[in-house]
Amino acid sequence: MEKKSPALGVVAVLAIIGSLVYLYFTQVATGPKINLKPFENLGFVAAEEAAKILGGQGRVILINEVFEALKSPHTESQLKGFKAGLAKSSGVQLKEIKEFKRSMSDDPQNWPPGQAGRFANMAEGAGVAVLFVSLPVDISKDDLAALKECTTKLVLVTSQSPVLKKMLQERAIHTALVSRFPPKPAPEGRETPRQWFDRVYMVVTPDAMGELN
Repeated sequence: MEKKSPALGVVAVLAIIGSLVYLYFTQVATGPKINLKPFENLGFVAAEEAAKILGGQGRVILINEVFEALKSPHTESQLKGFKAGLAKSSGVQLKEIKEFKRSMSDDPQNWPPGQAGRFANMAEGAGVAVLFVSLPVDISKDDLAALKECTTKLVLVTSQSPVLKKMLQERAIHTALVSRFPPKPAPEGRETPRQWFDRVYMVVTPDAMGELN
């Protein structure tokens, strides 16, 4: 069997890189501008809710789920909005920003083993930890126990999930900011961040699950 030349392998890699660069500048960079205002609004209201839980005094840790090799402008906009929301409460400080890094090969429907315990550890040192994360399709008793043992109040910013109601019922989390399905119709004219949030998201707690599916 004929061996392939190492030079051919290098050429193939360079060709792939060249194709990706071409696609970026011809399709992404020149494409329509993404509306990042909703992500900024979400961060703003998440900060408001965190400050409310703290009674206007205390420290907050922000935890973002990020996929390696994929820099998202959404995350930056959420952070911008979050800082603006915290600025309304002079007694609340953003202690730290942490990242839950995921490989592109990960299954987004599952957390890696022991991830709930890692979230609990990441949240230490603040009164409230706000987590912008996706939830798994199932959660173990050990994961629930790890979250319940966390002394920091956990606030999840997420989408509808089969496990969210269970997490609330078990009081494994304090509050969730969860997307409505479907969202309420958009009004005419401009909306404040809170008006947009109340139309597209809802705040749920163990004692008030509202319209949560």
